[in-house]
Amino acid sequence: QKVRGTGFLIIFARKSTPNAMKPETVCTVVFSPTGTSKKIAETVARSIASDAGTEAAALKTIDLTHAAAHSAALSAGAVAVIAAPVYGGHVAPTAAKRLETLRGSGTPAVVIAVYGNRAYEKALVELDAFVTKLGFKVIAGATFVGEHSYSSEKYPVASGRPDADDLEYAKLFGEKIRAKIAAAQDMEKLYG
Repeated sequence: QKVRGTGFLIIFARKSTPNAMKPETVCTVVFSPTGTSKKIAETVARSIASDAGTEAAALKTIDLTHAAAHSAALSAGAVAVIAAPVYGGHVAPTAAKRLETLRGSGTPAVVIAVYGNRAYEKALVELDAFVTKLGFKVIAGATFVGEHSYSSEKYPVASGRPDADDLEYAKLFGEKIRAKIAAAQDMEKLYG
């Protein structure tokens, strides 16, 4: 039996305006030893970047899984989709250490905590606070279930997650973020 443990929050309420914002680049920043955080983040990023009828924003990936990136700065014209796994209710310590190399310039950010169907506890709030200190402005956050790193054939924990339903939910989340960005006339209205 599957337990749908996916959730997201996003705050927006305005229709698109003639001076709608559009990101230049959507940058996926991931630490994903099992690949689950990366699958979710890439799905969200593709959905934010796509724009039916017009040119889509460029996609970029910074993968911190195997090594820290050289110092990287993301402009305010980009949108960062930052995803990390949850270990024991917190952002994975190695993920936090490797994220320290990033800098935002008031860059809009979407934070995603991927947990093994146990509990994400304060991980999403921690990730929000952490990237805010690095110069990012969080505009949305989500939690998604991924197969637990201890899952085995004998003892499956969220086996096969994220599945097609999870990825569809991630796509919808990205579409809502894209709508929120398009509805904002300027950066300050994006966060208000």
